[in-house]
Amino acid sequence: MFNKSLIKNIFFYGIIAGLLTLTYCFVVRAMGGVPLDGKKAPTIILSMICMILSVKAYRRNNPDQTLHFWEGLVVANLTNLVGACVSAIGLYFWLSGNGSDVLTTYITESIKTLNIPSVKDGYIKEMGLTSFKELIEGFKLLSPKDISRDEITGLKGKLPMGLLISIMISLYYRRGYLN
Repeated sequence: MFNKSLIKNIFFYGIIAGLLTLTYCFVVRAMGGVPLDGKKAPTIILSMICMILSVKAYRRNNPDQTLHFWEGLVVANLTNLVGACVSAIGLYFWLSGNGSDVLTTYITESIKTLNIPSVKDGYIKEMGLTSFKELIEGFKLLSPKDISRDEITGLKGKLPMGLLISIMISLYYRRGYLN
C-alpha cells in the first residue's frame, strides 16, 4: 500500500514541475517568442523529469525499496496533475495581467498563419469554408481560461501526454516483492 511519503512527493515534485514550466514560458517570452501552443511542448520533458524523481523518491521511502506498477502509475500521474494545475493557474494569471500581450500576439500570429494561401486553401479543401471561418472566429475568442484549461486537458496538454510517460516510468521502476 502507499507509504507516508506519497503526498509529500506528489506535491513537492508537482509544484517544481509547474514552476519549471512557468519559468520556461517566461524565458521564451523574454527571448521574444510566444510561449504558447507548440513552443510550450518541451515543458512535458520538465514534467517527465519531475515525475521520475517523484517515483524514485517514493520508491526509496518504501521499507524494502520496492514499487508496484500501480503505485508508480498513481504517483507519476498525480505528480503530473499537480504540476499541470500549478502551471495552468500561473499561466491564467500571467495571461490575464501583464502577459495579455502574449495572448494577443499568439492570436494574431495564428490567424496570419492560417491565412497563408497554401494553408487556407488546404484547410478549406479538407474541411470546408464554414469550418475555416469558425476556426478563425475561435482564435479570436481565445481567453486565458482556454489556454490554462488546454495546459491540463488539451490534446497537447499535460494529462494526455503524461499518461503514456507515467506508464513507461512505472514499468521501469517497478520491482517485485520478495516472498
